[in-house]
Amino acid sequence: MKKTLLSVATVTALTGIASHNISAAEYTVLNGDTLWGLANESGTSVSTLKEVNELSGDLIFPGDVIELDAEEKAAEEVVEETDNGTYLIQPGDTLFKIGQKFNVDYQQIMEWNNLSSDLIYAGKTLIVAASAAPVVEEAPAVEEAPVVEEAPAVEEAPVVEEAPAVEEAPAVEEAPAVEETVETVQEQPSAPAAQNNNQQAQAAAEQRAAEQRAAEQRAAEQAEAERQQRIEQRQAEQAAAEQRQAEQAQAQQVSTGGNAAAVAHSVAAGKSYVYGGNSATAVDCSAFTQQFMKAYKGKSLPRTAAAQMSVGTQVSNPQPGDLVFFNGGSHVGVYIGNGQMVDALNPSAGVGQRAVSYVHGTVDGYFRY
Repeated sequence: MKKTLLSVATVTALTGIASHNISAAEYTVLNGDTLWGLANESGTSVSTLKEVNELSGDLIFPGDVIELDAEEKAAEEVVEETDNGTYLIQPGDTLFKIGQKFNVDYQQIMEWNNLSSDLIYAGKTLIVAASAAPVVEEAPAVEEAPVVEEAPAVEEAPVVEEAPAVEEAPAVEEAPAVEETVETVQEQPSAPAAQNNNQQAQAAAEQRAAEQRAAEQRAAEQAEAERQQRIEQRQAEQAAAEQRQAEQAQAQQVSTGGNAAAVAHSVAAGKSYVYGGNSATAVDCSAFTQQFMKAYKGKSLPRTAAAQMSVGTQVSNPQPGDLVFFNGGSHVGVYIGNGQMVDALNPSAGVGQRAVSYVHGTVDGYFRY
């Protein structure tokens, strides 16, 4: 396994998203998610999410799992301490952070573990409790240096002169580890600078997120405008088509009764009477007059005879092409002149020409459209 180099001076070092098991405090990144949005939804800050998830930047990708609960994250890290007072170093750890986690001065941890500097490696085990620090008790091995005092026996041999090498054993005292540690601790004031960098990064991320939302809004507005334009274009084309049909129907009209009769017979051709029918092969009385008026004048009439009568203008001098109504608007036909009409009367009489007087009952009147 490749070692990860850590130090006290890098308290805020981030290494990317770590792998965790999914839990209620974790969230799987979806398309369109940003750290700024997730921080708002979870009631935290972008810098906190980055520290908890060990992120080195603001970019996240669909499928990543993000820790949303800093307290649960801390609890998971503390679990790494074993019952024998040791701790397995995790990626992103520093002596300063580990000391805070176990309420122990990081210099004490260095002493327990015979560390000459504040550099530690992920995957190594540290002693984090006095009860697990036999190394501290063995440290008095330096006191065994009195062997140097016994060296006088060696005065008989020139080897005594080499004994100073033993005096070098206090290398523990000479080790400037403590001084280096002090210097490292003094370097910690860089934390405000790191915090300032985090704030700047957060502001930049929020700015990018705002720009992205604005771009998406503009794209949505443009798409909606294009959709409305297409709808209006289709409506205009449909209106133009209907207008052309109306103009063609009007162009076919003439003032003679023969033309109204021709149109009525043309509409009636091939049709049979079916109550409620309104198709190319089956009609009732009001469906027939509705189709006739559309073909004759390009006008759309209501579906029922009574409704057709209510929108027409009653005339006393009927002309071919007017509609004639019977029995309180219960029946209607197309008047073609000379007392004749074309209508869809009933299943037995069918659709065809007959005298107005052929219909039993009373004539309500003639109406023009």
